[in-house]
Amino acid sequence: MLPVLTFVAGVAAGALGVRMLKKSKTPAKLTALAHKARSGFDKAGEELRDVTVSGLSAVEKSSANLRAKLAGQTETSVDQTDAAPASDEPAADPAAHESAKHEEA
Repeated sequence: MLPVLTFVAGVAAGALGVRMLKKSKTPAKLTALAHKARSGFDKAGEELRDVTVSGLSAVEKSSANLRAKLAGQTETSVDQTDAAPASDEPAADPAAHESAKHEEA
């Protein structure tokens, strides 16, 4: 029961504090400070956005380079396999070769 009472007291104190702040007139210094803080946050947000765009474009460029490099490697490996002669006969087994000699004799 005690934690519920603490919670209710906190909610009541918060509501009372908000009402008092709304009724009181804020000093000009506090308003100027709030505007300064907002402008600072806006500037930081814009700089962060610019840095993010710059980083993403760098990642995009490097991934495009890697993609082109990998595509070039796969094309050369395909060319190499095409250049190798493909035999229709399986590789001769030495034991099978000897048995063929015995059959001829």
